[in-house]
Formats: sequence, C-alpha cells, structure tokens
Amino acid sequence: MDKLYYCKDCKRILKDSEKCEYCNSNNLKELTYGAPVNIIGSKLKGKVLKIKNDLVKLLIRDENNQTYIKEYGFDKLKKVL
Repeated sequence: MDKLYYCKDCKRILKDSEKCEYCNSNNLKELTYGAPVNIIGSKLKGKVLKIKNDLVKLLIRDENNQTYIKEYGFDKLKKVL
C-alpha cells in the first residue's frame, strides 16, 4: 500500500511528502481512506477506497444516487474541504 499526500494550501494530491510541486508549500498531510476528493475537470466527487501505485480507486455516487468504483491517477484528483 502506497501513501499519498495532499497540500493543505492548494489541495492537490502528491506522491512526495517533501514539498508541493504546484505551490512550493511545505504544508502537507497524508491522504486517508474515506477522504472526499474531486476529479479535476469534472463535477464528479468521490471517496478514497484504495491506493495502489499511482492509481486511486474511488467510490463515486452520481446524481441518481447510484454508486460505482472507478480508478484515477493521483494527478487528476484534488482534495475536497
């Protein structure tokens, strides 16, 4: 199981725990299971189900209240407040 981190300032998800690639902040926190995330470029939101290598499995619920599981790369995700 791999660990992913997110920047508390810009909310982007990263693999490195040293420094944010996007805003150069050192204010990072570990991404936990069940954390709400947003898929960048869409209105879909989901919860982290599993983290494996560079892929994150999300539990997504659409507007019809149907749930499904989808995999995304960590660079396509953003942490939701």
